Amino acid sequence: MSKRERALESNTRRRLLPPRGLLLSLVVQGPLILWFWPLAPPGASVLIGVALLVGGVVLNIWADRLFHKGGVGVCPFSPVPILIREGPFRITRNPMYLGMVLISAGVPLMTGLDIGLCAPAVLAVWLQIRFVLPEEKFLRERLGMEYLLYASNHSRWLGLPGPRLARMGAGTSRTT
Repeated sequence: MSKRERALESNTRRRLLPPRGLLLSLVVQGPLILWFWPLAPPGASVLIGVALLVGGVVLNIWADRLFHKGGVGVCPFSPVPILIREGPFRITRNPMYLGMVLISAGVPLMTGLDIGLCAPAVLAVWLQIRFVLPEEKFLRERLGMEYLLYASNHSRWLGLPGPRLARMGAGTSRTT
């Protein structure tokens, strides 16, 4: 392991990691639930919330299993022997982070407390800044053109794909 990889690993250990960020986003919703108790959420809101929560859990378990199958570390900045392209990675480059945001968004919808949707929004921004963008740089350095090709055809979350290589030029390190 190089000096840079050891520094990244050490830095990752000191950070608030994504699962704890998800837990924090859920915990901060607790006081809202208690404040507005008893709750009377609309039935459609409950169904949508449950669907998001279940979908988020499924995404995380599915992506986790594919990482383990491919020998890819789940912890951010872990060794990346291969690029996983199957399963949920066909539609999003970050299914685990997306799953966490869906779980966090499911709770306020299930409870009918729309103000609670601030927590998943903050979680998404935090994940983007602290993990997604640095991980993309990390993957470009480790996997080079293979990652750039993948990123140019698959969206970060669920939007449009990344930059087309023809626009970027092969030597550019810019990402979406």
